[in-house]
Parts: sequence; structure tokens; C-alpha cells
Amino acid sequence: MIWWLKATGAPGVAAALLAVYLVALVVGQEAIPVPAVAGASGQLLVAQILGVLPVVLLLHGLGRGDPLTEQVALRHKGRRDLALCGAFALLAVLPAVGVHLLWDRPEALSLARNCIGFLGTALLVRTVLGPGIAALCVAALPLACAAAGRRPGGSAQPWAWPLHEPGSALGAGEAVLLYALGCALALRRSRPLLDPLARSTS
Repeated sequence: MIWWLKATGAPGVAAALLAVYLVALVVGQEAIPVPAVAGASGQLLVAQILGVLPVVLLLHGLGRGDPLTEQVALRHKGRRDLALCGAFALLAVLPAVGVHLLWDRPEALSLARNCIGFLGTALLVRTVLGPGIAALCVAALPLACAAAGRRPGGSAQPWAWPLHEPGSALGAGEAVLLYALGCALALRRSRPLLDPLARSTS
């Protein structure tokens, strides 16, 4: 078990997750401009994009080995991956709740929601297209939402959940739904349906 945790990079993922919380507390409401292709001018809070880093690291750890070999070598590989994703979600939510309750920092709630939603999206894309494409999609998702996910008045579109206010029930619901679907699909399939980045073997 310890070997498997090291192989998946779990300690590094946990450290990265805690590090992005520290960065989020430091930067607060700092935002970066994003060119808008629809709606109001695009803007993305730094805290809304920080969750990409630990999710990509977790995705890399889950996709390190050959799925077929790991399925034979490890008992309940899918359940272990699911447990790791569950631990990630728990580690994302608990500090956010504590920080928000102690210091009233809503950006911590946004970061937790986006970590969970990004992971769900990554698991869905990984199951269909493989980990390489999934990492690219997760990295592009918040930028795409900032570029095309705002109404003319500046509020976020219903589908652009990474941009929703920290207390948005709709944003939280969409993130949790993506996470639940991603975990369920990843548990059912150990190998991607398609993987455009996979190397062909002769």
C-alpha cells in the first residue's frame, strides 16, 4: 500500500493541494484578465484556477502505469483509485471549511469546489481519451469559462461553474455531479476508450 501511494505520487499531490490553499490565502481576490469571446470582459480569479495544479498531479499519478498490468498486479485497482480520489476531495474540502469559518475567506470555498469539479472532469475525460488529453482539458477549462462564460452583465453563465460565487448552490452541485460521474465511470472502466496520445506498438 505504501509503495502504491508513492507510485501514484500521493504525498506530492497532498503537498501541492495544501500549497495552493496557502497561495489562495495570500493572493485573495487577485484576478487575471482573459480575452472574452462572448459576453462581458473575461476575468479569472487566481484562486479559481489554482485547483488545476493538484488535479493534474493526481491525474499524472493515476496514469503512470500501464492499466492492464496494474489491473493484474493490484487487487481492486479501481477501488484504490476511487479511494485516492475520495481522500483528495476530503483534503480539498476540510481546509476550505476551516479557513472560511475561522477567517471568513470565501475564496477557499471556491478553490475546494473547483478542485472537486476539475477532478471529476479529469476522470471523465481520462476514461474516454486518456490522461494526456484529460490534463489539457482540465487546464483549459477555467480559461474557457472565463473567456465565454459570462453574461453581458458580468455574472457567470449557469454552465460556467468554476466562475460561480463561493456560496453558489448551482456551482457546487455541478462540481459534485461531475465528481460523482467521473468516479463512477473511472470505477467501471480501467482503460480509456480512446487515447489519441497513446503510442502505437509494433
